[in-house]
Amino acid sequence: MSEAETTWTRRKLVFRIAKATFITAIVGAVFLILWFFTSTFSAVYPQYPTSFAIFAWATLFFTFTTTLSEGTIYKYVFTIMRAFFLIAYFAYATNFGSISFSIEELNLTIEFLPILALVILANLLDMARGLLQAIEFASQSPKD
Repeated sequence: MSEAETTWTRRKLVFRIAKATFITAIVGAVFLILWFFTSTFSAVYPQYPTSFAIFAWATLFFTFTTTLSEGTIYKYVFTIMRAFFLIAYFAYATNFGSISFSIEELNLTIEFLPILALVILANLLDMARGLLQAIEFASQSPKD
């Protein structure tokens, strides 16, 4: 590999990292604004700050890695991993479709198992789509 090719590869890598950082910063700003609007939920639902932080950081991680690996097979690997993580996260964070909390002396339980089932189904479809896209990417010739 010549020095000109190495410089070109480095420039492409720096551009990819800058693009991924910029997009991740935008998503991070959206999560920060969302946090400011929803932080009062922590008084009613004590697990909310931890759950929100895990969701936000995971989303930022997958946004960065998916954007950085665009044009490679790893993009689809990260897409499948993101869908799997979201299935596990929403199932765990919602106690498998049932959230209980108390307001003063009132205990409240919200069950939304059908909504959780739809979220899981949507993420399973996202996993299948990522797998099919990875197969299509791998089957393309280098000239395409």
